[in-house]
Amino acid sequence: MPVPEHTAPGQLTGLQITLMLISRITLNTSFRMIYPLLVFLAQDFAIDLQTVSLLVTMQVGVSLLSPLGGVLSDMRGERATMISAFLIFCSGTLCCMLAPSFALFLTGYALTGLGAALYQPALQSYLSARTDYARRGRVLGLIETSWALSALLGVTLMTYVVQISGTRAAAFAILLSMGFLLLIGTRMIVPAGRPPFHGAHMPRRWSGMIALSQRNVWGVILLLTCLLWAIELIFVVYAGWLQADFGATTEQLGFIFGLLGFVELGGSGGSALLTDRLGKRRAVLLGLVALAIVQAVLPFSAGNWTLFLPLFLLMGLCFEFALISTFPLLSEMVPSMRGTVLALGLAAMGIGRVSGSLLGPFLWRTYGFIVNGLLASGFVLLSVMIGLLLVREEDQA
Repeated sequence: MPVPEHTAPGQLTGLQITLMLISRITLNTSFRMIYPLLVFLAQDFAIDLQTVSLLVTMQVGVSLLSPLGGVLSDMRGERATMISAFLIFCSGTLCCMLAPSFALFLTGYALTGLGAALYQPALQSYLSARTDYARRGRVLGLIETSWALSALLGVTLMTYVVQISGTRAAAFAILLSMGFLLLIGTRMIVPAGRPPFHGAHMPRRWSGMIALSQRNVWGVILLLTCLLWAIELIFVVYAGWLQADFGATTEQLGFIFGLLGFVELGGSGGSALLTDRLGKRRAVLLGLVALAIVQAVLPFSAGNWTLFLPLFLLMGLCFEFALISTFPLLSEMVPSMRGTVLALGLAAMGIGRVSGSLLGPFLWRTYGFIVNGLLASGFVLLSVMIGLLLVREEDQA
C-alpha cells in the first residue's frame, strides 16, 4: 500500500517520531564514539595518535557538507534524502567493519559522517514542515535529546562491545545492522512529502544564496558561528586546564564527561519544554545571556573543584538550551527552503567549531585559560547583539 504523498502539520505519529529519534541516536553515536576509541584504533592499525586523530578532523570537515542535505531535501524531498543518507551511512559502516588499512577505515568513516550530515537537515525539515510552529520547539527539542542519549547509551554500549570483543568489527557491525533496519523503517513508516519547491519559480541551484539574502537567516548564521566558536574555546582545552591547575586524573576527566551527558540531556529537554512557551527568539537570547555570564566567571574557579564543577555543568546546560532553541526559530524563516536554511545553520556550527578548536589551544598556551573564558564570553555577547539587532521572530499565530 503506498504511503500518503503529504503529511499535514500535527499528524506525526509517536512511532514516526520514535523512529527518527533512534535514527539520530545511531548517527550521533557513530560520531561521538570515535573519541574514546582513538587510542584503541591507533593500536589496531599500528599508527600514532596524531595520525589516527585525522578521523576527528575528517568527521568535522564532512559535517560542513550538511548544506547539500538541505538542498537535496528541498529539491527531491526530505524522506528521499533521509533514505539516501542511510545508504551512505551503511556503506561507510561496512567499510569500517572490514577495512584492512587505516586509509580505507578513514574513507569509511568519512562516509558515515556524510550520511549523518545529509540526514540531519532533512530530518529537521521534515519534522518542521509537519509540526505546528506553536509546538515545534517541543518536537525538535525532543529529537535533539539524541545528542546526549548517544553519549549516555550509544557510546557506552559501543565502547563496551569493543572492550569485550577486542575488535572494532563488532561495534561497526551493530551500527551497520541499525542503519539497515532504520533505512527499512524510514521507507515503510515515514510518509513521503512533496518537495517544498513544488510549484515554486525560484531556481533551485541558487537556493542557498536566496536564503542568505534574508536578514533573519544570515543573522542566525552569524549567531551560531559565534556561539560555537565561543564554546569550543572552552571545550577544546578544559581537560588540559584541569590537569594543569587542578591536578585532575583521567578518571576525574571521564567522570566530568559523563556528567556532561546528563547536562546535555537537561538542556535539550529544557528547550523542548520551555522554548514554545517563552518564544523561540526569547529562549535563545536568555540562554545566551546566562552562558556569557557563566563563561566569564569560570576561569576564576581555577583550583577550586567546589566552584568549578557547578559552573562548568551550568555552562553546558545553558549552551545546549540556547543551541537547541535556535532550530525551531530557524525552521520558519524561509519555509519554501526550510531544508537549505537548517543546513546552513548546521554548516555555521561546523565553521565555528573548527575555528574555535584551532584558536583555543593557542590562546591557552600563550595567555592562560582566563583569556579563553573571557574571549568566549565576549563572543557569546556578540551573538546576543546579533540576535537583538538582526533576528526577528515572525508572528505565527
